[in-house]
Amino acid sequence: MDWKTIKGKVESGMDTVIICTASVEQHGFHLPELTDTLIGEAVALRTAKKMGNALVAPVIRPGLSDHHLPMSGSLTLRPEIYRGIIEDYLASYKRHGFKRAVIFSSHGGNFNENESLVKNLREIHPDMQISSALTLRQLLDLMLQFEQKYDLAEGSTGHGGAMETSVMLHIAPELVDMKKAKPGYIGPLTDEALGKLFKEGIIGLTDVGILGDPRPAKAEWGEYFLEVFSDAVIQAVEKDFHS
Repeated sequence: MDWKTIKGKVESGMDTVIICTASVEQHGFHLPELTDTLIGEAVALRTAKKMGNALVAPVIRPGLSDHHLPMSGSLTLRPEIYRGIIEDYLASYKRHGFKRAVIFSSHGGNFNENESLVKNLREIHPDMQISSALTLRQLLDLMLQFEQKYDLAEGSTGHGGAMETSVMLHIAPELVDMKKAKPGYIGPLTDEALGKLFKEGIIGLTDVGILGDPRPAKAEWGEYFLEVFSDAVIQAVEKDFHS
């Protein structure tokens, strides 16, 4: 949108900005490195449409992806740079009249930083309502729900697995090469497994770069997950804004 259109929408009551933090990182052999960015944008747009009073900011990329650096092309930001970008986003949108901000992530490695940062931002901007939406554990629960709905093995929907592949088949099928799809680590993402992942990097669990199995993925499953993900974001945001 041009600046005048944005100004008019804010003045008409669209005073909530949705800021998605994503990543530029490997997603196995069959998905592009912008997978989290594209999925995050799709979730943000769907969420904004459902909310009715929100606009979507340009997705922030890259993010915190140190654990993916063993695979070529993956990028990561220093935590202080990552925080600074979000802080500057919020300060800019506040200046333009936005009164509420939803800061959510489509990349697992950003969640803990986002939760901590939002607490600080609430102190810096007490006149704004700010939500970090879902926790990482809540997102993992949605993924488990996805597995149970489609009778998939537990752990099939992790990084680059059946869920993300299904969403990409729905929103950007031309960027998916299912002929190259290979399973990686398959199993529950317990605290122990997540600890190993973030300590040793993705290669601590798989040399393919995948957590789960992308091969069963279907585009219609991607539509379903976008629905439940956006609904869960809205539910979490409403709880934050009305608490």
